[in-house]
Amino acid sequence: MKGDNLFGIGALNARIARLELQVQAQGQAINAMAEKLGIDPVVVDPMRLDAEEIRLIQGGKAIAAMKHHRERTGSSLIQSKEAVDRVRHS
Repeated sequence: MKGDNLFGIGALNARIARLELQVQAQGQAINAMAEKLGIDPVVVDPMRLDAEEIRLIQGGKAIAAMKHHRERTGSSLIQSKEAVDRVRHS
């Protein structure tokens, strides 16, 4: 849009996209290091589901999986739903 260029929004959106990719790559590197060191990856990636949450999802108990995820990670309802939905729709 013409307004995007006027206010520099296009450039900001491009920068945000680059930063999001950079953060994602760093998160993957941190998760790999955490696993090698035997550190629970949830400390690094609260969106990662544990075996119990996956079992609940596979058993058709997505809400119970969200509740378990929230209790385990301290994530918000939205974050837990996104994490569960990511597995449900993959």
